[in-house]
Amino acid sequence: MTILDHTVTLKTIDNDNNLPAWEWLQHLILTLDEHGMSSEESDMENEVESVLRVKNMTWRRCVSTELDIVDFQQALDTDIFTPLGSKPVKRICASANLPSCRDALEGLSLALYDSVWLDGLTQRQTDCLAISHGDFPWMKFAVA
Repeated sequence: MTILDHTVTLKTIDNDNNLPAWEWLQHLILTLDEHGMSSEESDMENEVESVLRVKNMTWRRCVSTELDIVDFQQALDTDIFTPLGSKPVKRICASANLPSCRDALEGLSLALYDSVWLDGLTQRQTDCLAISHGDFPWMKFAVA
């Protein structure tokens, strides 16, 4: 979250044209919270490179592109973000990865749930999710 906080602050100071996109990303991550984010499992690729295999959250809409944008910004701004803590590691999102054992979050906007997953639920299961009728307009990004 620190990356997004700093990026939004900098873009606000600079009156950057893409500030709304960064505010939307920040809102997305805050809304999903840590319980709506996939956990990862360490692995080795090519017996040389450490990677993280992202566990699949079947209930949540795919946000890997959005998270990649945040990671890319961190890599671009190495002069701003101090290299403290764990080093950035390649994340692999694939359908063959293990499923997450985290339960679906209740009360999210419909836009944050995976539509195929929702279609497979019974009416009672859907009702138990207490899906918010609040609007969460989805943004599409193009990174140049």
